[in-house]
Amino acid sequence: MRRRRQRQKGKRRQHAVQSSDRLLNLIYDIPSHPLEHREIYATHFHKISRRHRLRFTKKAKEVVCRSCASILTHGLTSRVRLRNGVKIVHCLKCDTVRRVPYKKSMEGGQ
Repeated sequence: MRRRRQRQKGKRRQHAVQSSDRLLNLIYDIPSHPLEHREIYATHFHKISRRHRLRFTKKAKEVVCRSCASILTHGLTSRVRLRNGVKIVHCLKCDTVRRVPYKKSMEGGQ
């Protein structure tokens, strides 16, 4: 009985990864999906990743807010600033701030 549960756990996780990838592709498909639909896809993506303890990929971190599960569209739902080699993304719905370094430090003194 135990082996069966372990196999099912693996299949469930694999199915969750596939569906989260599918949702992420739908979120990035801007021309064929309106903003309201993409907002729903983002909330579903967030729910699946929380339920199955999946980490957000770099691609997902750019588009979905971790705290409120809204889509981060530059100018509409988020504000982006570049300051001192750091990209600062403010979510306008929940006021969460995310900082991402975009400059690599120069080694060797050049």
